[in-house]
Amino acid sequence: MTRRQITTLALTAVTTLAAAAAEPTDRRFTQLPFGCTVTRSEPITGDQKDRIAQKLGTPLWKLSNTYLVVQGETVQINILETTAEEDARKLYSTIAGMRRNPAFYRLEGTRVIEFCKATPATALKAAYELGFAAKPNRVRYHINARVATVQTADYMALNELSNALAAAGPGNPGEGASGRIAELSKGFSFGASLALRVPRGVDAADAYRFAPAPVGTETQANDTAIYTFAQPPRTLGIPAVALEFSTACDNTGLTPTDRAAEPGLLAATPYWPVDDPALIALAKEITAGKPTAAAKVQALLEWLAPGRNIRASGPAGSRWGVKTVLARKQGHCWDSADCFVTLARAAGIPTRQVGGWLFGTSGHVWAEVLVEGKGWQQVDPTGAGRLACGIYHIPYVTTETGEMPILYVTLPRIEIIETR
Repeated sequence: MTRRQITTLALTAVTTLAAAAAEPTDRRFTQLPFGCTVTRSEPITGDQKDRIAQKLGTPLWKLSNTYLVVQGETVQINILETTAEEDARKLYSTIAGMRRNPAFYRLEGTRVIEFCKATPATALKAAYELGFAAKPNRVRYHINARVATVQTADYMALNELSNALAAAGPGNPGEGASGRIAELSKGFSFGASLALRVPRGVDAADAYRFAPAPVGTETQANDTAIYTFAQPPRTLGIPAVALEFSTACDNTGLTPTDRAAEPGLLAATPYWPVDDPALIALAKEITAGKPTAAAKVQALLEWLAPGRNIRASGPAGSRWGVKTVLARKQGHCWDSADCFVTLARAAGIPTRQVGGWLFGTSGHVWAEVLVEGKGWQQVDPTGAGRLACGIYHIPYVTTETGEMPILYVTLPRIEIIETR
């Protein structure tokens, strides 16, 4: 999906800079959290700095550009430093008038921090992760999306079909796009219901707002409710409903529950071959010498560390199946989550899977481990446990069998409505 790149006079003026890497120009770029990488950092000096200062109408003492990858998304951070706070405030007002969205700029004493070549969500995440803004302990999101009432899916086609539907939009997509959507849809079956995770502390009937409204709601034991619709309207030939909801994510990634470990939470399913002798042996090998469930979980997460035993490659959104992933040693988030659930259950750890959105990036799949007496603890196998499940992991689908078809007809619009 293409994104509109937002630029400023300062950015335009520095597009001819050499691509050679340099040492980061701010101490916060030298000790980065997991998932953040500096690709280039350079000071802007001499006549070039003076020309930019003249265009911005404020004298600049220092100027630097740093290019980063933050949890898979790129961002450029410009630090514009003046000699006086009054000049910095003036510069801040100038940039605010150009950038509009406050996610893209911050005032810090005699400096203005500008986030460029990024979405507002990525800019905000970069500010949190690098310490340019205080990272909240709790975030409430508001989400709008249009989703299909899928019953069964061709998981290898799910991502491509979602992208094709989102790109086509509600109007006439053209013969080529319609044909591709029709072809990809052949591996799916559709019905009149949706299974969605109920946000904690919310009654199932109040969790989501739909258009059209559901005619029935059935709550299940796995923190899920099934919403049934009389006749879902069709978008590009696919039955779908609009949904709107808000949900809060905190930095613990823990969902309290009185649920006890059950045989079903250790069972094999068509997606998780827990009873396969080779996988049982692998789970035992990985967790050997680990005396507690927590230690076993950590060992499994470390075994799945990016590039260690599974490299991120192949088609985006893939779901090859556990044995294929381990044989090919490649895959993406759903593949890693399937491997984790399978190996964790084989090691005797009650586990299930979660789907939703990773704020500032894209759709994502991760897992939950049942910690008796506490609740469901989210873990992210793709991040090997080093990417903590907290304020960025927005869950809205849970599965204890592996069946989890999430088909977006329009990509979610996600806004932060409250932070604490």
